[in-house]
Amino acid sequence: MRPIPAWASTAARWRTSAARPRRRKPRLGAPMIFLPTIGAAIMADYWFLWARCPACQTINAIDLRALDRHHDAAVTSLIPALSCCSCRPNAPFAKLVRLSRTSIADEMREEHRRRVLGE
Repeated sequence: MRPIPAWASTAARWRTSAARPRRRKPRLGAPMIFLPTIGAAIMADYWFLWARCPACQTINAIDLRALDRHHDAAVTSLIPALSCCSCRPNAPFAKLVRLSRTSIADEMREEHRRRVLGE
């Protein structure tokens, strides 16, 4: 038998599944992990971040344009600052609901207009 060169054994190891990096397939039904930055949300005209207090279920919207935060910071970095004022001093962390182009007041006005006009 001929001796096996060193490069051949390396190539053979690479072809095996144990040496190859594995790609994980996302599970069906698993949430997508996506963390937009504050600057990306502002550039996409999603200016309002809605947050819900898990204790009292109130929903609050903050205007991202008015924040004094770095634009490359993730939106999730705002969670500790969004704790509910009525649940303090032991308020739980806020849950992020969504990024929106309109504030809660604008949504309520639109809903009222639809009800009044019968649309």
